[in-house]
Amino acid sequence: MRSGPRQPRRSLDAEVVALREQGHSYSAVAGALGIKRALNAQEAFIRVMRSLPEKERRALQARESARLDQLEVRIRTRDADQPAKMERHLAGLEALRETMR
Repeated sequence: MRSGPRQPRRSLDAEVVALREQGHSYSAVAGALGIKRALNAQEAFIRVMRSLPEKERRALQARESARLDQLEVRIRTRDADQPAKMERHLAGLEALRETMR
């Protein structure tokens, strides 16, 4: 967790994207940057994505979509013997996908 003065939002948002591009979960990104919740890290990612020119935005969306596809495979494999848990996790994953649209 970071200490000291707060970073300007644009700088923090850019760090969120950089860590996400390295494959970190939103929860891990939040923890690394001292952000209170994973949802806030995701919101920062979406802010950056929506501010990009169309070509860059589409490329970032494609990379994020690929990460979410990998997450879905992990969820389905890990939670195969716990259908209720799997459905809960898949619903959360779908919510993440919705924010990308």
